[in-house]
Amino acid sequence: MSLKPLLIATTVLATSSVASAQDATMTEVADGVFHFFAMGYSSMVVVGEDGVLVTDPSFTPRAKILQAELEKVTDKPVTHVALSHEHFDHVGGTEVFEGAEIIMQENGIDILKLSPLMPTPEVTTTFDDELTVDLGNQAVELRHLAVGDGVATTVARVAESNVVFSVDMYMPQEFSPHEFKEDTNFVGTGIILNTLVDWNPSYAINGHSAGNSVEALQENAQFFNELQARVEAKFQEAFASGDPAAPWNLLFSISGEIEMPEYSDWENYETAFPAYVRRMALSVLHGG
Repeated sequence: MSLKPLLIATTVLATSSVASAQDATMTEVADGVFHFFAMGYSSMVVVGEDGVLVTDPSFTPRAKILQAELEKVTDKPVTHVALSHEHFDHVGGTEVFEGAEIIMQENGIDILKLSPLMPTPEVTTTFDDELTVDLGNQAVELRHLAVGDGVATTVARVAESNVVFSVDMYMPQEFSPHEFKEDTNFVGTGIILNTLVDWNPSYAINGHSAGNSVEALQENAQFFNELQARVEAKFQEAFASGDPAAPWNLLFSISGEIEMPEYSDWENYETAFPAYVRRMALSVLHGG
């Protein structure tokens, strides 16, 4: 079962922090670099000589568990909190790390103002394309490679160990329900995943998976490449037909015209794959 449909329920039930803390894991994946997983969410934790950077506290109860788990591995303070994008279930909990620099890609600031329900972190630092955080003996590179899931999509890379962190770009052999992909740009997602693969990472942390692997990243990059190629081919046929309405009409039928049975063993293929086709079609033709 996909983790994404449980996000709102998880947030509501997050007050049962004792049980959640028992399920939390803090795994050192490289020297001073940890993969923290709790309540269905991942954070990357980077411990340097001058402080600690964490990504995506997500919401307050989870952030408190992260804080408690951190105390088991270091006595250094959290000096930086880096947010992967603007969605509500990733930007909460920053207030737990008092005095930390809160970092978000600049596109997300206006989005935070639009929802009356969204937690609004006090972002102290924004950036355009890239920002490097120097923690002493560790450097964390924050990159906005393209618009992906949300408009402030940010990936992180630890330079010394080549560990990468991305959120809501993919799940290992699983298609997410379409309700959580309606503002995702799939062309941008492909650019992001291909770039991460090109970096040849030693470990790939993904925002909603306890068990991550570089292989899962590679598989998903290949999937998006193949899906985009098939969708583009359909549109090229439509444009070549000479009917000016054909490309727009294709948007309404393309989800039933493309199948990729080689991915049929991925979870939710039958229910979610058609929406992936339509989302890619909108990204290719309409830019979003």
